[in-house]
Amino acid sequence: MLALLSEAGVKVDTLARKVGAASASSRLTPAQMDAFLDLALPAAGDDAFRRMVAMDVRPELFGVVGLSAMAAPTLGAALSRFERYKRLFALDVIELVPGRDSTSVRVLLKRPEGPTARMRAELEMVFLLAFARRMTRTQVIPVYVDVRGPIPSYQARMEAFFRAPLRSGQEFDALGFSSLDLARPLVSSNAELAGLLGPRAEQLLVESGSQDISEQVRAVLQRMLMGEEPSMEGVARALGASERSLQRRLSEAGTSFVTLLAEVRRERAREQLANTDMDIAELSFLLGFSDASAFHRAFKRWEGMTPLEYRKASRKKRPSARAGA
Repeated sequence: MLALLSEAGVKVDTLARKVGAASASSRLTPAQMDAFLDLALPAAGDDAFRRMVAMDVRPELFGVVGLSAMAAPTLGAALSRFERYKRLFALDVIELVPGRDSTSVRVLLKRPEGPTARMRAELEMVFLLAFARRMTRTQVIPVYVDVRGPIPSYQARMEAFFRAPLRSGQEFDALGFSSLDLARPLVSSNAELAGLLGPRAEQLLVESGSQDISEQVRAVLQRMLMGEEPSMEGVARALGASERSLQRRLSEAGTSFVTLLAEVRRERAREQLANTDMDIAELSFLLGFSDASAFHRAFKRWEGMTPLEYRKASRKKRPSARAGA
């Protein structure tokens, strides 16, 4: 992106210094990046150029966040990781809102009425769709493309890229992805790499202070679920708090340690059953259950079906790579 901006005549280093960074290639904080984009986007030329910039941005340049998304098993899982971790490097984030047959990926701008809001929302949506097409090697077409406010004057060019009509005057800037497209496997999927990057991304969230106490506990539990049942004492120690203090803070947040542990176990179980061939007994051990029967009972309570039934149902829903080609 910096190279393209420079080629367009934007003095990126000068703008970076104006927001307090040594240069444009320095590691900018989310606030500095926000201010930098306010200066750079208006100077970057017309909408066609900005769209080209967004299409050309490679997710791996976002470090652990981009790599974690690329390593995800499906497009839906990748978007979920962008939703969770994007706050590590940006003030503008996305939110996934599931519907009956599709999921709305909303762009939530820090300053929705700011001077570059329209540009930012379009760049975000172009990047997400370009990512979907590149990583699934499929010409993904959104179910809908929503924009806040009026239709831009360059509507035809936008619709030519999205291959879908723009719906104006909506509450959110958003892309609608079908359930079929969300289930498409990524060509860059890597379960081993995802297993390494996930805990690191969670740790960065904790260190950034962008999580509430529930999210901090969930992050620690994710790291601790390696064969033993995590204890509240152990989690409190990892967070540098007393057990009593942690219990009080969770109560104030409207949750509990037992509830969060069950949620994290359930999420990990669903992911492993849907995307790996891990033996049920091995998975029950990984999740800290006393034996496979205890895991079996808990999972049936969560999902209304056995772990094997869930695995079979998940495989049936997943489109083949051939079908997506």
